[in-house]
Amino acid sequence: MLTVFWLILLHLLAPIKCQDCILKTPHHLTCVTHLPHLENEFPPNITILELRDIEQDELDLNYMIHKYPQIENVSIYDGNIVRLKSPNPANKIKVLRLVRIGVENIGNKFLANFPNLEILDLRENFLQSLGNFSVGKLKELYLDGNTWNCSQDLNWVLKLNQTIVKDLNNLTCQGNPHPNKNLVTIARFTKDLKNNCPSICSCTLPKVVFTKMGSQRLEPLIEVNCSHRGLTHLPLDLPAKSRIIHLEGNEIEDLKPLKHHQIYRKVLDLYLDNNKVKTIEELEGSYFLKHFRVFSLSGNKLTEVPTYALDNALTQNPHMPNALTISLGGNPWRCDCVFTPVFQEMLQKFAPQIHDLREVKCSYVEGDENSLLPIIELSRSSVCRSPSEYSVQALDLLNGVLASLILLILGKLAYDYYYFKKTGRLPWIVTKMP
Repeated sequence: MLTVFWLILLHLLAPIKCQDCILKTPHHLTCVTHLPHLENEFPPNITILELRDIEQDELDLNYMIHKYPQIENVSIYDGNIVRLKSPNPANKIKVLRLVRIGVENIGNKFLANFPNLEILDLRENFLQSLGNFSVGKLKELYLDGNTWNCSQDLNWVLKLNQTIVKDLNNLTCQGNPHPNKNLVTIARFTKDLKNNCPSICSCTLPKVVFTKMGSQRLEPLIEVNCSHRGLTHLPLDLPAKSRIIHLEGNEIEDLKPLKHHQIYRKVLDLYLDNNKVKTIEELEGSYFLKHFRVFSLSGNKLTEVPTYALDNALTQNPHMPNALTISLGGNPWRCDCVFTPVFQEMLQKFAPQIHDLREVKCSYVEGDENSLLPIIELSRSSVCRSPSEYSVQALDLLNGVLASLILLILGKLAYDYYYFKKTGRLPWIVTKMP
C-alpha cells in the first residue's frame, strides 16, 4: 500500500513533458527548439515561459499570451529570431529576457507594449546603439555583451542611469576605432571633445589608450585639424588632451608657444607644412623638441637650423628610432662651407627618421652649381674650397697681369727702335727727360 502511495506521489510531482516542452513547476514552462503548441494540455495558469534555441523569422508574443494570459516572465535564450513582434499592451509581462537571440535593434516605442515591464535583459545580442530608446518605468536593464558602435553618436549612453542599467560599467565598444574600451568613458571623451574643440577647427578621437601598462584608466589621443584656416599664430585654445595637430597651409611664423605654452607640452605629432616658419632656434632646449613623434616643416622658409641642438634633442627623444619622423624638404636651405657640412652630417645620422631626405635641397642662387641639389648628395669640395685653391687663383691672375705688362713694354721698345732707325729721331719721351 505504501509503495503505491509513493508511486502516485512521484507521478504527481514529476515534470509534465510534451515533445520539446517541459513543465518544471506548475507555473514554469520550458521549451527547446520549438514553441509550445496551443493544443498542448499545459495548465493555463503558466506565469513563467522559458524558450531556448528557437530558430524563427518572427516570434509573436501574442501567440503565447493568448494561450497563457497569466504570463509575467518571458525568457528567450539562444537561437536566431529575425523579428520580435510585441504583444498587445493588455499583458502582464514584468520580466523579459532576450539573450543571445541576434537582436539588432530596439525601437524607441518598444516598451509601449509592455506597460508592466520591470526587468529587460538584452545581453549578448547585436545591438549597436539604443538611439532614442527610453527606459520608461524599467527598474532593471541589462545590456552587456552587445556590439556597441563607438563611431556613432553616443549621447544616448550618457543618458543611461546606473541604478537601472545594472551592467553599465561593463559595456564596451566593439570594432574600430576603440575596440574593447569602456563605452561610458568613450562617450564622455566624445562629449568633452565637442565642447572644447575650437570653432575654426575640427576635432576627432582616433585612439584611446591606457595611461600605463596594467592600468584600466583611459586617456584620449585627440586629433585637431586647423589646416588651411588662415591662421597667423599657433592656436592656444585646444582641447587639453590634444596629441595630433594639423596646421598645414597657414601663415604661421612664430613657434615660441611650442616652448612656453602648456597646451603644446604633450603634443606628439605637429604638422606645419607650407607655413612661413623661418627659424626653430627658439625651440632649443624645449620639452616639445625632445619628445615629439612627428614634426613636419616641409615647404617653409627655413635657411638653417641649430644643428647641435637638434641633433642633441633627437638623440634624447624617447620615440627614436622607429616612431620618430621629421620633414624638412621644400625649404630654401643655405649651402656654404660654414653650415652645410655640419647639417649634412646630421642628415646622414638621422636619415631613417627624415621623411623627405632627398627633398632637403640648396636654395636657388643664380650661377651656383649647387642650386636645388639634394644636400645629402653634395661633396665637401663643392661647398668648401681650401685657402690654397684661392691663393693659386690669385697668383695666376697676378702673373697674367705682369706678363701683359712685359709684353707691352717690349712692344713699345721695339716700336721706338724702329722709329729711331727710320727717322733718326729719339722717342718723344726721351726728349722730355732732363
